[in-house]
Amino acid sequence: MEIKILERKDNLVEIELINEDHSLPNLLKDILLTKEGVKMASYSIDHPLLHPETGRYISNPKITIITEEGTDPLEVLKEGLRDIIKMCDTLLDELKEKK
Repeated sequence: MEIKILERKDNLVEIELINEDHSLPNLLKDILLTKEGVKMASYSIDHPLLHPETGRYISNPKITIITEEGTDPLEVLKEGLRDIIKMCDTLLDELKEKK
């Protein structure tokens, strides 16, 4: 997965996820909104997401995070991504126990 930082300020970061769909940004947005110091977390994808003839991605999700003063939005983003990894690890562990 490729990521581009489109804008970076003290309390704002906007990133673009190259060749992704709604799955990761939607989950990430929901997790970020639970984090202390996050004022706003959202994502958008321009329409259409896929080229109608080739099925290739032509629009990429853009995630925007705005935080309160003193909270680094890039660090909050990393924390949210680590939370997703932990959720997946927990699910994998539970599945291993059910063998």
